[in-house]
Amino acid sequence: MRNAGVNLLFSAVIALLGVVSAVSVYVNRNQPVIRDAPAAASRAETQLPEGHPPIDLSNRLVALEEMSRKEPQNAELKVQIGNTYYDMGQYQKAIGPYEEALKLKPQDPAVETDLATCYHNIGEHRKALQILDGVLRSHPDFPMALFNKGIVLQAVDGDVKGAIAVWERLLQTNPDFSRTADLEERIAQLKASLK
Repeated sequence: MRNAGVNLLFSAVIALLGVVSAVSVYVNRNQPVIRDAPAAASRAETQLPEGHPPIDLSNRLVALEEMSRKEPQNAELKVQIGNTYYDMGQYQKAIGPYEEALKLKPQDPAVETDLATCYHNIGEHRKALQILDGVLRSHPDFPMALFNKGIVLQAVDGDVKGAIAVWERLLQTNPDFSRTADLEERIAQLKASLK
């Protein structure tokens, strides 16, 4: 009987940690998808083997995958698993959970944009643009799709004019965009480079 109580308590703690982590990831999903690299701790400080994800992300992933096995039709859990892989920089692994989530809850522009960004990060730029164009057909002013389409156009195709046009549209339709000042500066620099 004591083991059952300990197991129940352990399961509750793991579930609570997973929920807290999942909520934290969900709350932060409105940030730009193409992120700046986090400040990395040295390998000596972390004592983790090269390529090993941070412990907190690994624990979050374990908890989310366990919850998802128990609730296989829960699209949000699939999204959180994709988000965690994304945050770990494991874009290829994030694709599957995002696609599973979209099968359960189609045409979610945030998930589709994250999926497109994963494809961009693994070098499948045409696929990324195809997905972003689909998002923009159904949600023409979705800020993160506009932001990321500009990045892909500029970085991959060298389409500076296309990137400028997309970003200007973003600023017109979303004046409260979190990176407005940076984007205005980037647009000015690109326009100057065209002269």
